[in-house]
Amino acid sequence: MTSNMNRNDTNPYDTTPYDTTPYHPKAPYGYQKSYTLPRQESAAFPVGDTVVGGAPAGPFGKPLRAVHIGPCFSNGGAEQQIIDLVKFLDPQRIRLEKLIVTDPGLLNPALTPRIAAEVEVGDADAVRRASKEFDIVLFWGLALDDWLADTPPRLGVFIAHGDGEWTQQFLDRSRQVTDHVIAVSHGVKHKVCQGVPTTVILNGVDAARLAQTRSRNDVRASFGFSDDDFLLGYLGRFSGEKRAHLLIQTLHHLPPSYKGLLVGWGPLRSELMELANDLIPGRFAFASGNNYLGDFYQAMDAFCLLSAHEGFALVMLEAMMCGRPVAATPVGAVPEVIRNGRNGLIVSDHPPQIAQAVAELREFPHWAQGIAASGRAYAEQHGHARRMARQYEDVLTRLWQEKQETAP
Repeated sequence: MTSNMNRNDTNPYDTTPYDTTPYHPKAPYGYQKSYTLPRQESAAFPVGDTVVGGAPAGPFGKPLRAVHIGPCFSNGGAEQQIIDLVKFLDPQRIRLEKLIVTDPGLLNPALTPRIAAEVEVGDADAVRRASKEFDIVLFWGLALDDWLADTPPRLGVFIAHGDGEWTQQFLDRSRQVTDHVIAVSHGVKHKVCQGVPTTVILNGVDAARLAQTRSRNDVRASFGFSDDDFLLGYLGRFSGEKRAHLLIQTLHHLPPSYKGLLVGWGPLRSELMELANDLIPGRFAFASGNNYLGDFYQAMDAFCLLSAHEGFALVMLEAMMCGRPVAATPVGAVPEVIRNGRNGLIVSDHPPQIAQAVAELREFPHWAQGIAASGRAYAEQHGHARRMARQYEDVLTRLWQEKQETAP
């Protein structure tokens, strides 16, 4: 394997480029111009379709109408979560009809065909109009007290995706228009949602994204990896909090037959490639891709999630669903999902210790297979997006009814 394998132009999967604009929680929002992109149909519930034997209709015999408001719609976990939510919500109960993106620089138009909702780039006026039009306003990553103080939503629900300080700041500046918070993990609830009524709904994933087009051996061979290599993998954003550099440093502490596959996008890609060339030359490959993620996961022998902070990393569930043992730092939902040594590994952020844990997976393959099987069983039982959507329906319907009952 040579360094040529690290070039994008040799990667057969690198056909759909990601938006590499870095997301910054303090990026400016509120623009003068609004424009709308066309609505797509949901694969689960096409527009206008009738669901026979579905859940009861919303209150008053009609579905509740919802809008989702956020700063961006690019490649990230929060965006994928809303794509999956729109796809699997029962339209007889709740119709999530529109997404408003407040920063046009953080919209990836290539994503809009994947969501069965109208996508609008809008300013404060667009948000105020939506607050008046829709029954439910779901939002994240924004401070809406100033925008909606005079036009509060009928039901305002803040989605707490992260356990970092910025989530807390946005929630603090949205309390006047927030009736309830949905946190993506208990860790997020305890860290950032104190003093606000909060329900925890763990994320789920759409298994359709995990389809495969090639055999494991073919995928590995396309990147120059052999059957004898032990391949550690990462999939996600190349940004500071994800700490993909720890995977590279971990490989530096392991024998040459340990290799790395880093699949993703983001501002630190070039920096990470330089680090890999310095520390593990000829032992790694970078790739990007949007569909058929099962090709990448199945090529790995173990998946590493070494973030500094998380809410609920979808990639953790995806890797488990693909039968890959996961080694993760104890952030966000990781301690709620992974039972150390049983359905995954909880590791420190110290590369030599991570290397020791990973080496044990290779040294004890039957144990590693048992971890992978238990992880897959957990993901199959608890990790599907349809379960997540049903819980959102139940919570939002209950909140709506309670607010109507207490209204003057």
